[in-house]
Amino acid sequence: MGERVQVAERASGQLVEATLHEGLTTRDLEVIERSWAAHRAELVAALMGAGVERRLWPESLHWDWGRKAPLLELLLVNAFGVACRGGWQAVMMTKTAGYDARVSSEAGKPLVYVDFVETAPWNWTISELGRLPVFKGLGSVLIRRAVQQSRAEGFRGRVGLHALPQAERFYGQVCGMTRVGPDAAKQDLVYFEFTRQQADAFISGGGDR
Repeated sequence: MGERVQVAERASGQLVEATLHEGLTTRDLEVIERSWAAHRAELVAALMGAGVERRLWPESLHWDWGRKAPLLELLLVNAFGVACRGGWQAVMMTKTAGYDARVSSEAGKPLVYVDFVETAPWNWTISELGRLPVFKGLGSVLIRRAVQQSRAEGFRGRVGLHALPQAERFYGQVCGMTRVGPDAAKQDLVYFEFTRQQADAFISGGGDR
């Protein structure tokens, strides 16, 4: 059935009910990609037509969740999705092994690693095209779930991830994660991490995206 959560509908300014699902399957990710692919293609055409520089394009525009689906065959990988109004609005893939904390106060301790997280293309803010998201708060819902998973695994809320540049503000300022710094092993993407205390603070307050 999934867990009931709330997300913000931008047009009305109201909170609406959504469902957070755990344990998404390969088929689920393939369905998500089929649903999102047409919107990605439409966005590419619109960006090219408007002459928007590629450096300003959404950085996950080339992602394909169908191609990521085989990762679910690994026992340490789990996928979560948020559904609302009959459609998938956001998806996240996590790993529970293979990564340890880097922040000095937690260094070497196990954590949940957020491998991929993305909202549906219609939930992106693209100022160059004057586009605003249909739903907001989806990123916060999924990061909260990663913290909950970390607690369930006995990791005390520790979560780590590498952020695309356009998402750095969200993880640093909205979520309140520690900015560890660029990681040469991950295309110099900036690595962020929740300590136990930061995870507690985020769950208590949280942000919006």
